[in-house]
Order: sequence, then C-alpha cells, then structure tokens
Amino acid sequence: MKRFFYSLLTVAAFTAFATSCSNDDDVTTNYKVVVNVAAPEGVSVTDFGSASIVLANEQTGREYKSTDIKTDYVFEVPAGTYSVTASMRHNDGGSVSTFSASKSVSVFENTTVSLDLVESVSSGLIFKEVYYNMVKPNGKMPYMRDQFYEIYNNSDEVLYLDNCMLGYLEGSQGKLPTAWMKDGEIMKEYAMGYYTVAFIGSGTDYPLLPGKSVVIAGQAQNHIAETTPMYVADAPGAMISPVDLSNADYEVCLMDYKPAVSIDNPNVPNMTIICAQGTQNYFTLPITGNSIILAKFPQGVNPVDYAKDTKNFKERPDGSYAGTSYLMIPQEYVLDGLNIVNNADKPDQRVRRLRSEVDAGELFMDKPYCGKSVRRKVESITADGRVIFKDTNNSTEDFLREQTPTPGVIPSAVD
Repeated sequence: MKRFFYSLLTVAAFTAFATSCSNDDDVTTNYKVVVNVAAPEGVSVTDFGSASIVLANEQTGREYKSTDIKTDYVFEVPAGTYSVTASMRHNDGGSVSTFSASKSVSVFENTTVSLDLVESVSSGLIFKEVYYNMVKPNGKMPYMRDQFYEIYNNSDEVLYLDNCMLGYLEGSQGKLPTAWMKDGEIMKEYAMGYYTVAFIGSGTDYPLLPGKSVVIAGQAQNHIAETTPMYVADAPGAMISPVDLSNADYEVCLMDYKPAVSIDNPNVPNMTIICAQGTQNYFTLPITGNSIILAKFPQGVNPVDYAKDTKNFKERPDGSYAGTSYLMIPQEYVLDGLNIVNNADKPDQRVRRLRSEVDAGELFMDKPYCGKSVRRKVESITADGRVIFKDTNNSTEDFLREQTPTPGVIPSAVD
C-alpha cells in the first residue's frame, strides 16, 4: 500500500513538472512598443483625416495595426525585428496630401520609436495594376513573356507621359537590406537594374485623359493562345496565361538585345530603351518581386541623353560589385513606386528599396506562378463616372492582391 502511495506521488509530481514546463514553453513574452508620430512644421496631427500605423514582423510577416489618429501608439508584440510604418492623409480645402515615415527596429525590450512624417510623393499618374506572377503551362518551366504594367491618370486633368520612364530597381530579394543605404536610411535616389524604358516626346505627344490608362506589355502577344499548346493538364500547378496583350498600348521590344527570343508586334508602339543592364531575355519582374518606379524627367532633360551621361551613374555604396555602375534616378523625379517583395512564405526575405515617401507599404503574392496580379483599390467614383483609385502611398493599404488580371479594364464599383 505504501509502495502504491509513493508511486502515485511520483506520477503526480512528474505530471506537475511536465505541465509546468509545457506552460513555460507556451508563454510568449511581449514587449511594449511606443510609436511617437511627429508631423512636419505647419501641420498638426489633429489635421489628419485618416491614419494607418503598422508594425510588421520581418521574420514572420505578422502585422499589428492601428487606424486611430493621434501622436502616440502603444503595441504589445513578441521579440523580433519590425518594420514600423506610418501613413496619414491630410485634406486641406479639397487638396489631399499624404504624409508617411518608416523605420526598422529590433524589439527585445520595451522600445520607443520616433517617426517624423514627411510629405509623400504625389502625382496624378499612378500604377493601376501590375501583373508579374506568371504561370507554368507545363507545371515545370515558367512562362516569362506575359507581364504588364498599367498606368492610370487619377487626376481631373490631362496629363502627359512624355519623358516618363518605367523600370525596376537594382538588386534581388534576400535576407539583407538594400545596398543603397546612407547613414542608415535608403538613399533619396534609386539605382536602376535590367532595362529602363521611357516615352520620348516633346512634352505633349503622349496625352492621357482623366480616368484613362495605358497598358505596357513585356511582349504584346496573345499569351492565352501562346500558352494553350504548352499546357499539360495533369501537371501539378499547370496554368494557361490569363492575358491577351496583343492590343496593349505599348510594348518593350528587346530585338536589339535578345533577337532570338524577342517579338515586335507591328501594331503596338515600342517603348524606348534608355538603359540596359544585365542579360535578361525579357522585360520581366522577378517572381520574387522587386521595387518598380514610374518617374518623369524635368522639362529640358532628354531621357536618352540623361542615360548616356556617366555623371548619372554610381557604384553600390557598400562596395559590392565594384566596377559596376548603375543609372540613378533622383527621388524628386518619381511619380509613383511600389515595393513588390518576396512571397508570403518568405517574410524574412523581403527587401524594400523605396523610401516611405514613395511607398510606405509592400506587396507580395501568397504563392508564385499563380497567374494573379496586384490591382489598386477603387476609392470612389465621381458623378460623371470617373474612377478615383486609392493613393495613400502605402501599397499594403492601397492595393488588392491575388487578382485576376484585367489589363485596360477600369473597375465599375468601389472596393
């Protein structure tokens, strides 16, 4: 009897110990993060009409948000490295301005983060939709020709695409921050990689009416028809391209660089390639993403001449790839930009290359090769039917992900 009693005590003690250990393992220590937001001189935080404060864990991708309008925000979060972004909109007599700021902080104790808001890049010309996610018709080889970039006039006046440029930033996604840093911040000029293209005009050759868009195709083909013969029905993940771009407004023809794989649709005008760096076969955003910009050269600055001037090139400031120089575009030229980053399953391998003034957020896909696009949200529709897309310079808030591509189609309802 005594032996049985001791056995019960031993089992009870072991159970209590195991339970105690299990509870300890399940308890996550949270730390207090206080975010102080400071408005620029002449602007009060109380003047803002909307706000978005986001802490995103750079290892797990988990986000903590607040939409309150105030100066101090308090979050309780687990240890880790966080991207902290603030985006606030100010309506001054009908003129809407967006102010933003961002910082990366390590949280392993109670932490205070100070964000100084600066006015975001503002332009009527914006990215309406970007399709870069591609497909694998046979389940194995990616089809890389069907990407497109749609630019929309979100203003109420005619705007001109003359001497606007489109391009991807230098670098690839990974665990390191962008190499283009100075004093711990992303530089206010952007290094271009791959192919940089532009509309070359006198100033009024490329008008874009309010509420209208243009589609720029990597290759202006009917990609549905091109990939249908390649399709293998029983191959895992096999898909046919979702887009017919044979009627795109413009295309990027690489015949002078990659004649073996290039096509030139005679019915679609070609963009002018002002700089080519790298050996890509197509005008293609990597499946893992990269930041893209739409910029406009000042009056009197010819994009071709600008890209020929060696003074407009720089090497990486961290010393890597010594001897290789990249075309630099000042931030004041930028009209719109998107931080397109690595997929949902790789939150620790996302590199933002744009300052928060250009894009305080980021875009990514749940998985690669799913034939989906990112499309800006419709914020409102005017009485005469003109669509106004959301533009807070925070792509996380402004865009819908995993969309069926709709090149040239303007939505008819508010999102």
